Amino acid sequence: TPQGCMELLDRSNVPIGGKKAVVIGRSNLVGIPVSLLLLHRDATVTIVHSKTEHPEEIVNSADIVIVAIGRAKAIPGHWFASHATVIDVGINSI
Repeated sequence: TPQGCMELLDRSNVPIGGKKAVVIGRSNLVGIPVSLLLLHRDATVTIVHSKTEHPEEIVNSADIVIVAIGRAKAIPGHWFASHATVIDVGINSI
């Protein structure tokens, strides 16, 4: 799944180097690995989790957002900047 996120960004021609990336979720399966992949591609990476203070401000400032928290409808749409590329690594049916 982390490599799939990177593939989606590449195939969509989304620039990664120098961009601010926010990963919501810190799981060993998706959150941490995708954070490292983004970091290795020269993104500035911030991980947001349940204990992060002011997560809306952090998410709103991102160019790339990867949501990997395992809960549907957990992040309201107004948190995302209009220019942001967002990937929801969702596994829940809604």
